[in-house]
Amino acid sequence: MTPNPNPNPNTKTGRAQIARQARQHGYFHDWKNFTIAVTCPLCREQASGHQPGYGESVINALDALMDDHLLYDCPKGPQQ
Repeated sequence: MTPNPNPNPNTKTGRAQIARQARQHGYFHDWKNFTIAVTCPLCREQASGHQPGYGESVINALDALMDDHLLYDCPKGPQQ
């Protein structure tokens, strides 16, 4: 299945695809402050938060960061 080149941030599927695109370009890990961050492919801002705890997946944490960013902070997100 070919991914949609222009995913819709208004849908859950679109946000999941945007999160995958963001992870494909890597993520940032700040060991000093115990945070992780990923760059939004739509607005190029960094979504950051606490690193995952024991037993939590980094992928799930990054996807959750990107979903929250798209829903509440992204100027190109669904709230606009």
